[in-house]
Parts: sequence; structure tokens; C-alpha cells
Amino acid sequence: MKLELDEVLLDAVLKGTTLGLQMTGLNPPAVGASRLFNAIRPIAVIVGMVGRNNGTVTLNLTERTMLYVTGKLLGEEQKAPSEDNLDAIMEIGNMVASHIKDHLKGSSFEISAISVPSLILGASYTVHYSRGLSTLSVDFELQEIPVTYYLDRVFSVTISLMRKMGSF
Repeated sequence: MKLELDEVLLDAVLKGTTLGLQMTGLNPPAVGASRLFNAIRPIAVIVGMVGRNNGTVTLNLTERTMLYVTGKLLGEEQKAPSEDNLDAIMEIGNMVASHIKDHLKGSSFEISAISVPSLILGASYTVHYSRGLSTLSVDFELQEIPVTYYLDRVFSVTISLMRKMGSF
């Protein structure tokens, strides 16, 4: 049985995430994909996408994962949330969304601009989308994080776009 995933969105998320994380030196493999978004981790960076199509890109991760990834970007280990690493994770979300936007150019999902990133902190939230959105969520695994912190090894990047009438 084959999963029914939109190949254009899948390719954009895979390539956009890889390129967006380049400055961190990380290249985590994709370990799963879904047409559903489940915000199970307590930190989310949300970047709006607008133009021919509208929606969001969301980076969803744990605090330990955020500290690990931002430490790689900032060049020093991060031990606790701070203004610097919160800014850094929003910048990483922005870089990932920007590369996803670039990979959607010329496709039926093309967008023209991204918003300033927003940061959600806290485990008690649910994301509800309007009907008609095309959603794809990809899980990536940071294999460098010790297995004892298995739940922190995985983060997700999700794109949800609503196509405007007349675009396909």
C-alpha cells in the first residue's frame, strides 16, 4: 500500500528543511510523513505564507531539541531557554519556510511571501485548520541526540496551504 502524499509538498518540505538547517551543520533524515498535523511537542515556530496560495509552515519541537539545534547555529551549547536561543529558533523557522517557499515556485502551490515567525511555548494547544487545506507533515530525526532522550530526537516540519479559487 502506498501513502497518498502530495509529492510537490513532500519535496518542498524535505529540501526546504535540509537547506534551512544548513547553517546549523545538521542534516537529519526524514523518518515519517503524514497528511495530518499533530502538534505534540511544546514549542512551535509558525511562519505565514501568502500569495497565490495562503497558509503556514510550522516547526514543532521539544525544548531539548530547540536547545540542541540553536546551539549548533549559535556555535555554543545552550543549557536553558534564553532570548538568544528563542530568537535563533525563530530564525531557523524563517530559513526553513523561505527555502520551502523557493521550492514551491512554479508549482500549483506557489506563494510569494512569508511572514515574520511567531513562537508558541507550551504543551497545551491544538491547531485547527479550515477545510480545503493541503497539509503535509514530515518528521525528522536528530540522530546525534542520545537515545536516552528519544522523544527529543524527532521534530516535525508541517506545511498547510489553501489554494485560492482558480489556482491549481
